[in-house]
Amino acid sequence: MVVKGLATIITLYNYFCFFIFLNYDSMQSSIKKINYFKNSIDLIYACLDKEVDAVSQSRNLFKEIGQAYSSLAVPIQNHTDNVVWSTRPGTYSNCDGIASNLKYKISLSLSVADCVPVCIFDPKTKNFALLHSGWKGTSNKIANNAVKLLISKNSQVQNIKVFCGPSICQKNYEVDWDVASLFLKNNVQKKGHKFLIDIKSQIKDDLISIGLESDNIFISDQCTYQDESFRSYRREGEKVGRNIFLMGNMHGSN
Repeated sequence: MVVKGLATIITLYNYFCFFIFLNYDSMQSSIKKINYFKNSIDLIYACLDKEVDAVSQSRNLFKEIGQAYSSLAVPIQNHTDNVVWSTRPGTYSNCDGIASNLKYKISLSLSVADCVPVCIFDPKTKNFALLHSGWKGTSNKIANNAVKLLISKNSQVQNIKVFCGPSICQKNYEVDWDVASLFLKNNVQKKGHKFLIDIKSQIKDDLISIGLESDNIFISDQCTYQDESFRSYRREGEKVGRNIFLMGNMHGSN
């Protein structure tokens, strides 16, 4: 891969992001590596300005980092709470999360633009999952569903670690009562005739309720609505690009 531009390393709280700026399909994108899982598994994302279908976006990004898209598993997202177990690459319909194990040598992808990318890893069993959690998925506990799936595949809850990535923050996520009523009171604020919801905090509360340790759940405070380096549906509208996440073994040493 030929990389053009500047590489910068910065520290964000207790994980690192490695920024690489490059040209991609006639647009500038940035590929970032999140090292929250301490190199036990690869987790990267890129913010793409141009809207194309999620499968093409993920495959193009995968190719950009020097990987063959034939080892990529892509969900056809539809704001469900469905998480599927995958042992082979391909596209998976009617789900918003995919789980797997590093031994199958596949990587998972995800497309978001304000919703929470939930990244789950068990360093003991090498089980992992990547989820799209908007207000619908969050209220239906998609993250809990993924954890239960990993437990059914021999993970133990105390070993599971979760990274909730950049997404819209509470002060910018205004909804009506029909949505706000689905969330715990401590994750809802009144704003005139509207309500502000904190979906990342709700995900954490739900995960703790099924036994995850608070210290094993990291919540990014980066807001996709405020930070214009991210794509945001609420800020940019229907023609917005996407924040694409990839997770798996992309360097061959795990």
